[in-house]
Amino acid sequence: MSNLVDKNKVVVRIFGEDYPITGVADPSYISRVADYVDSKMKEAAKSSQVKVRDRVAILAAMSIASEFYEKAESLNSYEQGYDSRLDAVISQLDAALADHAPTTQ
Repeated sequence: MSNLVDKNKVVVRIFGEDYPITGVADPSYISRVADYVDSKMKEAAKSSQVKVRDRVAILAAMSIASEFYEKAESLNSYEQGYDSRLDAVISQLDAALADHAPTTQ
């Protein structure tokens, strides 16, 4: 197991500072995630004029969490719509099957 973890070590740069990250995820994935966090921190610093790293990190985390919740709510809404449509199709199929069911005498 340690070979897998050693193989997946990458140094990422976030908000001007290097961080060694070790994990089981693909190094390119870790780098993409770090790039996203870096861009969100830069965006938060620019839009708020806050320069203190900890506060910028909190603002970036809030922005990322907001995006996550918006996407989760949107996905939930889609799932509910699909569930409703699926229930309607099942009801139509049940009705069609009942109409064509053989009668027993």
